[in-house]
Amino acid sequence: MSHGGGGHAAELYPEDQILAVGAVLTIVGMYVAQYVPSLSMLIGGLLAVGACVAGANTTRKVAAYGLGTGVPSIGMISLGMGTTAALAGVLIPKVFGIPEVVAPILTAVIAIIVGFIVGRLTVNPVGMKIPIMVQSMTKLSLAGALAILGFCVAYAGGFSAEIFIDNAVKNGIIALAFIGAGMAILHPFNACLGPNESHKRTLTLAVACGLITWLVFSIAKLDIVSTITAAILWAVAYGTYVKMSLDDACCVLYTPELPKKEEE
Repeated sequence: MSHGGGGHAAELYPEDQILAVGAVLTIVGMYVAQYVPSLSMLIGGLLAVGACVAGANTTRKVAAYGLGTGVPSIGMISLGMGTTAALAGVLIPKVFGIPEVVAPILTAVIAIIVGFIVGRLTVNPVGMKIPIMVQSMTKLSLAGALAILGFCVAYAGGFSAEIFIDNAVKNGIIALAFIGAGMAILHPFNACLGPNESHKRTLTLAVACGLITWLVFSIAKLDIVSTITAAILWAVAYGTYVKMSLDDACCVLYTPELPKKEEE
């Protein structure tokens, strides 16, 4: 059943539960990357997918209120807030002499604060009349920050300031995380919305989008094992999504090849 014109079906899984699981998995992946660098991309990259799924699920919920073309925009806002929180979470421990081990948790705390502030601003003075806007922006900020940090830490091999700046910021990898994780958060519901939208199908696409982001990072890092693993898992997830889409469709129409020139 559609909701608010956005094509939002009933929830199969509680939003807070998905967010909690995604956040915990991503944070665990960061600590694995920090203390077992040899597994940083294989484990850290895989678990960072959890933050993408959590963000995509929250996007689904808030966008169902009829954001329209705002679905991609809110995904980008998520990563904008997330980038700020991720950089602050990594750099603050170095500046104030705090143990670097707190970086992932500090990032999560900063992201929640930033998201809450931005959410309040979207209500007043911006004036968006979405009742869950503040909580949704808070959750999106958290998911975006963890996704950005998770993939960057997986690539860099740690979250200490020196490692992160040298191996994820100066080389532009953080920009790849912004785009990759941003697409994984905004695209699933943008692709699935409509009167026949299914929570399970949308989440399946979210998993596939998160996995292809991991695949891109694995290729960039030239990690053969992670690349093969990510490619296999993505193929399974995306194949499952396509099958679900075909099963749910009332009919499937194939577009013929476009004519080479205009018919007279």
